[in-house]
This record gives sequence, C-alpha cells and structure tokens, in this order.
Amino acid sequence: MVYRFKVTFEDNEDVYREIEIKSTQNFEDFHNVIMQSIGFDNMHDASFFISDDYWRKGEEIRLKPAEGKRQMNKCKMALLIDDPHQKFVYTYDPKAVWTFLIELLKIVPDDAKATYPKCAKSVGEAPKQHKASAVVPPVGEEEEFDEEPHSDDEAYTHAHSEDETALLEGEEGEVEETEEEEVHDDEAADFEAGAEHEGDDF
Repeated sequence: MVYRFKVTFEDNEDVYREIEIKSTQNFEDFHNVIMQSIGFDNMHDASFFISDDYWRKGEEIRLKPAEGKRQMNKCKMALLIDDPHQKFVYTYDPKAVWTFLIELLKIVPDDAKATYPKCAKSVGEAPKQHKASAVVPPVGEEEEFDEEPHSDDEAYTHAHSEDETALLEGEEGEVEETEEEEVHDDEAADFEAGAEHEGDDF
C-alpha cells in the first residue's frame, strides 16, 4: 500500500506538496523526496518527530546516527503509522531550522507503473533555501575621477602639499614684482627724457 502525505511549510500554509511513498520504504526515502520536491540542497541534518493533533513533538527519527534515537534509513514508514491521519513534524538544517507539518491524507493502492516515493501534487513556489546576501563593492571602486583638472591653473591643481602651493604663490609674487619694477623703470626713463628736452630749449 501507498501513503499519501501533505507536507506544508510551517510559516506558509499556501505552499505544500503531496508526497506518495510505499509503506515498505523508510523515512530516509521520505526525507529525500521532500528535499527534491522543494528544491533544497539536501546537505544538512534533518529529523522527523511523531506528532499529536496539536503539532507537539514526540519521538524523534534522525537522519544521522545518534545514541538512543531511531535512524531514518533503519525505520520503515509502516512501523510508525498508527493513525489514519498520522502527523509528523519535520525539521531540516539545525541552523536555519526549516520546519514542515506533515499529515497523512489517505492510503491508496500501489500503482505498478509508478515509481515511489514521488511528488503527486505541488502547490505554491517554495521559498529560497539561501537568502541572497548584499554584496558590498570594494572601497573606491564606485568613485570616478576626472583626469582633466577643473582649474585653469594646472599647477595649483597638481600641487600636493602646502609647501608646493606656497612655492607657486611665491613664484607668482616674484613675477608680479618684476613687472612692477619694469613699469617704474619705464616711467623713470620717460621722465629723464623729458627733462633733457626741456634743457635743450634753454
């Protein structure tokens, strides 16, 4: 005979899978088909817990060996099905703690042409197992610099220290002083020339 279970995400009852599995198959087979039906990686530990009608956990059936615990691959489905609406709580990945509520819907005849276990019905899109993490770009990668200086005076733009800036200012000051000296010299020469012409009149 074949058991048909409804496997529901605890946090989202609108997303569920209906799984069919033979009574002679084991809980590890059940675990594997659940992982396949929701697209998880099946790389972490998992457990089934026999549950009451209020989803309170009872005896545990573990994927990995543990002292005093049943192991999935050594426990057939029929061994723990006592109720026509048998319930289990299934957890996957101890760090993420994905939790599923499992209920036996009905017992159906074995289909000789079918391969078990199988997902008989899929409703809703399963959430992503791994949440995408925000990628922080390396420092300075987003910054763009204009290669051409914005100032008309490129010397000031490329001055990298106060000393260089002061030196540049000093050079400009010398240029200005030289220009002023030339103006004064020209005025003095004009004055002397004028004086000579006045002397000629006498």
